[in-house]
Amino acid sequence: MSQFQVGEVPPGFSFNENSEFMSYKHALVLAVPQANQTNAWGDLWLSLGSGWADAHLVVNHHTDAGWSTIETWEVNQGGPRVFKQLPAGTQKIAIGRRKKSAADTEDDIPVSWLLEYFDR
Repeated sequence: MSQFQVGEVPPGFSFNENSEFMSYKHALVLAVPQANQTNAWGDLWLSLGSGWADAHLVVNHHTDAGWSTIETWEVNQGGPRVFKQLPAGTQKIAIGRRKKSAADTEDDIPVSWLLEYFDR
């Protein structure tokens, strides 16, 4: 059976417009059941969605091999949610808001996250 959980990305920027780290204060780390365990959890998908304005986020994940490189996700309020299947062994997911430009002050655009596990 499929399982899911939802939540919100906290307001405040964690990264500047060049994806350089600024602050832990506004970042989110999700500790999740390890994806693709034999006879346990299945495929893990992460989705992000925004409303009223477009948001940029930085996302990376952690497996036994360490942290992945960061990816910038553009989450457009007028389009569908943005999603990606995370690799087997994912145990943590880090999400932070990224400035779109040096002048960007919209650090509280509503953004939600959705985790889904699908049976294999």
